[in-house]
Amino acid sequence: MIETFDAMSRGQTLNLKKGLTFKIMLFLLGLFLLLRLPGIFLPYHQDEWKNVSAAATVERAGSFFAHPPLMQMMFVAAHKMFGADYFRILPLLFALASAGFLYLVVWNRDGKKAALWSTTLYATSFYAVLGSLVPDVDGAILPFFFLLTIYLYDRWADSKKLKWFLLLVSSLITGFLIKLSFVLVVGTLVVDYLIEHWRSVTFRKATLGIAVLAGFSFFYIALLYLIRFAYPAFDIGIMFGHANQFADNIGRNWIQVIVQGMKAIFYLSPLFLVPFLFINQEIFKKTRIFFVYLILGFIFYFVLFDFSRGALDKYLMFAVIPLATIGGVIFGDIFNSSNKVISKKFLFISLGVGAVISAFLWALNSMSHSVVPLYPKEEWFNRVLHFDWKVLNPFNGGSGPLGFYVSFLFIAASFIVSITLSIIGIFKKEWRRGLVVILVMIGVTYNLVFVEELMFGKINGNAPKVMREAISFITDSEEIKNVLTYNDIGNHELSAIGKYAGRIYATPQSEAGYKKKFTEFDGQYLIVEIPRLSGFYREFFEDCQTLFETSSGKITGRVFDCPQNQ
Repeated sequence: MIETFDAMSRGQTLNLKKGLTFKIMLFLLGLFLLLRLPGIFLPYHQDEWKNVSAAATVERAGSFFAHPPLMQMMFVAAHKMFGADYFRILPLLFALASAGFLYLVVWNRDGKKAALWSTTLYATSFYAVLGSLVPDVDGAILPFFFLLTIYLYDRWADSKKLKWFLLLVSSLITGFLIKLSFVLVVGTLVVDYLIEHWRSVTFRKATLGIAVLAGFSFFYIALLYLIRFAYPAFDIGIMFGHANQFADNIGRNWIQVIVQGMKAIFYLSPLFLVPFLFINQEIFKKTRIFFVYLILGFIFYFVLFDFSRGALDKYLMFAVIPLATIGGVIFGDIFNSSNKVISKKFLFISLGVGAVISAFLWALNSMSHSVVPLYPKEEWFNRVLHFDWKVLNPFNGGSGPLGFYVSFLFIAASFIVSITLSIIGIFKKEWRRGLVVILVMIGVTYNLVFVEELMFGKINGNAPKVMREAISFITDSEEIKNVLTYNDIGNHELSAIGKYAGRIYATPQSEAGYKKKFTEFDGQYLIVEIPRLSGFYREFFEDCQTLFETSSGKITGRVFDCPQNQ
């Protein structure tokens, strides 16, 4: 590791640099796969399974898919290639390709050192790990086409050759045919081009630009209708109806927006956010297009449209690639900022301090923590405000994952320590390289805790293990015919054995409906309790007979038999 840092910090021969760069990239790609491959076998959750199951029957019109047709076509093809059980391979392949394009894009803009740092951030980021495994387009597929578009945009800007422009337009069309939110990429290129060339814009050029955008829009719409005739499973009405639901002004749930936004920040980790404290004008210029993308995305998801009723944390995965790029360029600049080579003594000190801090932060997870229900959400905010941080934070969602816990004390301490070290680095420039080493160690530790809990749950509990044990009992029980499941956990597995009767979303606003539903339901209930139940729902199941119970850490799974009209 010492030799690697020294080689990245001092000038060596070109051949040695090439050989070292190749070895580092092989290591990073190996690390990339190591952190993701166990996730291929995670159970599908809610919308994840809906996407996978719809891909098997999408040839029928009116399918679950409500996006442009290329998403459907890709998923149908992937289902035939990988089957239902290994569908996560599709986003993983796109994420792996994204790692390669990320390196190429950053290398072209700021050199190999920044490219290696950006690839390191992307390889070790939990949010990127999660995005690599979600059977949807937001986490891996759209980011791939974003990077491909930026690569082609840079090639066209450098050469002004028609072939690169046509390839660029093709990439934009392809991304737009996957999901309408790819309009962010189109807008990003337009804004960046105008910023770069606004001094030379004439009436003729402006007219030509407007004509090109109009032609692009006309061609895209015409292509949608042509595909509709050739591929009847695509329903353009469903697509526009789905898009319009986020524009309806029926009242935005700001608490949900805040909670989902905080979840995205937790997923990103301090390693993606604290580098911004070291930003300068030159770095901003090199990464301007990624800042434009982030700003437009923020306006799109938080201002223009109401995504409080959707999986906002999934949509915010768009920020991973630009943040990895910006962070990599910042770290690359720090290691290029002077001709001084980081001494082995200083490096050893930095590694030692980083190891001690990382071990301390990791140890915080072993402290006794309380588990609070998801509702009311005000209770969680009150605990945070009163510094009662020894509480487990549940992470789950409608588009996955199934659910896992991470200590809020660990999360908060990691951010506080990282921000403190970064502030020290602002005033002590001569310490920055050593501080970056420490920050990277803390950031990697933080992300590894999240990855470990998602994949294995050795610290706070393994929800997939609990679910599988409960499903096994339900499978073997001939008396159990119909099962309602909390948070739709195990929908795929219950459907496979013909015992799925529906889902329970234990929200306060749904209590009246479930009171009626529970009194009429003739069957059993699967409760894998993450997050914890509260209020009416907890009281209801306390009066039921427990047919089966299992647990892993703080996560309990039960199968209940509840008398009707109780």
